[in-house]
Amino acid sequence: MIYINGHEIVLDDHERLEAWTGYGRIVKLAMDFIRTCPTDVHNDLPWYLLYSCFWTDPIRPTDWPDNPAGKFAWAITTLLKYYPYSGKQDLLGIGAAMLEHLWKNRTPDNYNWSGVPYASAHPGSGIYFGARADGEYVSEPDKIAQAGKAYIDFYKITEEKRYLEWGEHCAAVLAEKLQQGDTKHSPLPFRVDVRNGQVIEAYTAHMIAVVWLFDDLIELGMKRYRHARELVWKWIKAFPLQNNIWKGYFEDIRLDVENQNRDQLSPMETARYLLEHRDQFPEWQTTVVNLIEWVRSTLGAQPFFSAIPIHEQKFCYFVMGSHTARFASICALFAELTGDTAYQETAIRSFNWATYMANTDGTVTVGIDRPDYYNQCWFTDGYFDYVPHFIDGMASYPQLAPDDEDHILRSTSVIQHISYEPNHIQYRCFNSVGYQRLRLTFLPKNIKVDNKTLPRKANNDRNPGWSVGKVPFTLDIIPGGREVLIEG
Repeated sequence: MIYINGHEIVLDDHERLEAWTGYGRIVKLAMDFIRTCPTDVHNDLPWYLLYSCFWTDPIRPTDWPDNPAGKFAWAITTLLKYYPYSGKQDLLGIGAAMLEHLWKNRTPDNYNWSGVPYASAHPGSGIYFGARADGEYVSEPDKIAQAGKAYIDFYKITEEKRYLEWGEHCAAVLAEKLQQGDTKHSPLPFRVDVRNGQVIEAYTAHMIAVVWLFDDLIELGMKRYRHARELVWKWIKAFPLQNNIWKGYFEDIRLDVENQNRDQLSPMETARYLLEHRDQFPEWQTTVVNLIEWVRSTLGAQPFFSAIPIHEQKFCYFVMGSHTARFASICALFAELTGDTAYQETAIRSFNWATYMANTDGTVTVGIDRPDYYNQCWFTDGYFDYVPHFIDGMASYPQLAPDDEDHILRSTSVIQHISYEPNHIQYRCFNSVGYQRLRLTFLPKNIKVDNKTLPRKANNDRNPGWSVGKVPFTLDIIPGGREVLIEG
């Protein structure tokens, strides 16, 4: 018998790795733990506001630098996918608490980088001002971009303008600090002393976070960010997409001024951007394949019963669940869009490996390696940068989603409100542009958008309407409005 983290492995008839339980259950186990997260004995705050990670044997917080900006940004990414999927409204309160706490702990107005979040913090205090390896009073501009987008995304859910103002402030600071960039200097540095602007580490390839932030503001009518957006994208296209120097994301990794490290997050999130904006990039298929294969060859482990586990990075060379799930989600989306069955198979096997990080008590360990990683849970790698990849996988291949529950698996417009009742689903979108994919337990009799009947279509064209996929009962809806009612 072979075990991964206490789970006996499951193989199919061809000796390929299967999941130990369904993806829907993986998502539920992880998010139920967040919903009932332990609180700190000193200040009664939930651990996710104070710590980056915790041990499971016994369960207790870990004395390791916190990562508030990136952690909370991934939490909002999770919220955007999990709230429509589940209808659990309490996650909105958790997201608000995170963003409010992050804003409360921003840099002072008299600093060179003023009013922006810190990427790292000392554990346990809930007070953010940097920590090792960044250094105190040091932040990371790519995390400022992630947090800025999280503020804007939360504005799209709540329509509370202060979140838009906070996100736009982050973007304005970043736009003011932009440089042209070259092989050794990204348009924004990886690490900077926020007090005086001194660059601590000059290069990060994770500039796609900045592009995403500027894109959001441009779509909201702030055209002044177009030039800044183009500057950053041209650098990505000219440098990391050409030379594969993909490094500079993780907050707790030592200084790497010689740019020797390599990670999987920056190329895979760049691939995600290309896939989601493919209409803008004629060569998207070739570019995405190059990125997938670079990660596979540089950070992929030996196949384990056809699954390909992914190492986090060169400087922390351990296979981990969240990064394997990220790799799987990109392979799945690429396969969905192209019909490539080889990448579909790669996606499913790697997702299956990643399920073995989750446990029935809701703890999600970061990896498998002893003495630490089988016993350590990160709020990013085990939850907020883990759960959304499984939801994305189920959206690409709805047969992987539960068949006895109703779920929105994907929405390209932010869902502000949703309610699930038997044979009756109602939701509201931030805007009328976009589409939703659902897997339901029933075939709708009627779908209304803004109180008007939405026509059923025989195909998946871009006109408003709804169509049924091959997997029962998968629906693709282009509402052309905001208020959607599905009746069985």
